Amino acid sequence: MTNDSALRKVALITGGTRGIGKASSIALARDGYRVYAVYVRNRDAANSLSQYALENGLDIRCIRADLTDEEGRTMCINTLRAETDHINVIVHCAASGVHRETTKITMKQMRWTFDVNVFSFHSLLAELVSMVPPGGRIIGLSSFGATHVFSSFYGAVGSSKGALESLFRHYARELAPRGISVNIICPGMVVTDAIDAFPDRDDQMQNAIEITPTGKLATPDDVAGVVVFFASSNAAAQIIGQTINVDGGRSLY
Repeated sequence: MTNDSALRKVALITGGTRGIGKASSIALARDGYRVYAVYVRNRDAANSLSQYALENGLDIRCIRADLTDEEGRTMCINTLRAETDHINVIVHCAASGVHRETTKITMKQMRWTFDVNVFSFHSLLAELVSMVPPGGRIIGLSSFGATHVFSSFYGAVGSSKGALESLFRHYARELAPRGISVNIICPGMVVTDAIDAFPDRDDQMQNAIEITPTGKLATPDDVAGVVVFFASSNAAAQIIGQTINVDGGRSLY
């Protein structure tokens, strides 16, 4: 391990090669971090991000690992431990789930959704939290559906995000005495590939725009800017265990 790696700020982002995760990877790398962006399937997205980083002088390293699988999780952890002895910021952007009427969701589908959105991150953090120094930040991405019903097809994802918010509050209480702040960012509907999975995508987007005071949906870059604020600003040090809405005011209703 070089002296440079010992001094460099390091960030780990799950789901870090697409959508909000990609925007956060780029934003943190521009802020001086070495970023490890974890992904599972889309090699093209990872290669595109790696090429962008190379062309723009950014330190972003993509790790292909299925964090719901013990072998994949162990590989990711071993890669990190081989390259750095600290992780200043951990951002959980990875998310998936089944979109169908809630009463028709099978237990297999519900378990899969919770595995990706909640359980895999908990297993990862349990292994890596000892590498987070005082001043470190842990940031989760939630959803309006964690606390509100906005679609009959969001029961699995919404309930998993509600569980994630609760879990992060407990992380926050336990890690604050160690100087580690834990918070959740809750975007409104953000235009990414993820919303294409909604059967009622167009109706949901139109409704979201109509009831958002700013009259527009948040972008991945909007959310990434708040990630950087939590990660790097001294002003964020006393924000502990909060869920911050980045939704153009939609949550006012």
